[in-house]
Parts: sequence; structure tokens; C-alpha cells
Amino acid sequence: MTLEHTSVPHWAATPPAVPATARQVTVLGIGSAAGPVVRGWEFACRELGLRPAVLLAGSAEEAMPRLAVQLQGASVGWRLLVAGPEADVLRARSRALEAGAVPAEVLTFVTGVPVRRVHCAHCRTETETGAAVGGTCPCAGCGRTLHVYHHVSRRLGAYLGYMIDAEDAAPAHVSGGPA
Repeated sequence: MTLEHTSVPHWAATPPAVPATARQVTVLGIGSAAGPVVRGWEFACRELGLRPAVLLAGSAEEAMPRLAVQLQGASVGWRLLVAGPEADVLRARSRALEAGAVPAEVLTFVTGVPVRRVHCAHCRTETETGAAVGGTCPCAGCGRTLHVYHHVSRRLGAYLGYMIDAEDAAPAHVSGGPA
């Protein structure tokens, strides 16, 4: 499979604009690098006559309960703008979609990729790693050496990982019936 068939997002070099059609906006900034982006979105919201709910958090774990409250109050015209490290942005987007948001309601900007979250196809544990797409990392759950595949699950907000030498570990011959 070539990289032209990948689901890895292509992150924009500049933050997306606040949609002029928005009626209610939640701005979520995760990590210190998100600060300038959040301030820009706040300013743009005020220019549109909107008072955004601004959530600043140091990590996705800190942000998720606060985001859940915003998701419960979302109505037609609501938009979520998220800025932060890739793993945190993917997690926040995943949670919003899980809560019923549609993809067009969630706008994202990635401030960096210090780690990736990799979902193990074997034990379903998610591991954070600094490995590049196409690289390997040990699974925090089962210990297998995972290939960080160039597929991002929008539902999980994580890259797919599978055992790098799965074919080598399989039996050479599988019988069609009892021995």
C-alpha cells in the first residue's frame, strides 16, 4: 500500500478559520504551544459576535471531562476548535465524534507530534510512543513489537499497530481438519 492510500491526516500549516456560520463555539487548547492559536480563535470569535467557551488544559486527560460538559450543551451551529499536540487533538476529536458531533463541527490544528498513540490490534491497549509512522514500538499491554501503521482510526483517535513479525510467528502449515 502506498502513502497515497493513507488515513494519516495532513495537518495544515495554519489554524483553520472560525466558521462564519457558527452560533456557539468551544475552543480547546491543549499544551502551552496552543496558546497563540487559542488567542487567535478567541479574537476571531469576538469579531463574529460570538463569546466562545475557552478551555485550556495541560493534557488530554485534564481536558476530556471539561470537553464532555461542553458536548452535552452543544446544539445546532456549535463548533469545536481544538489545538494541541497530535495525540491530544486526535483524542479530543474522537471524543467529540463519539458524543454525536459530526466531522464538519470539529476543526483542528496540530502544534506538534511529540508522541503518537498506537492502538494494538492484538490486546487493544493504547501505547504512546515517539516512533515515526512506519517505525516500531513495544506494546504497553502485551509487549509485542508493533509496526506503527499508516492508518489513523478516527473512532479511536489512534494509529493502528500490529505485531511486526506476525507472519513469522504463525505456524507454517495450518491443517483444514483434525489431526
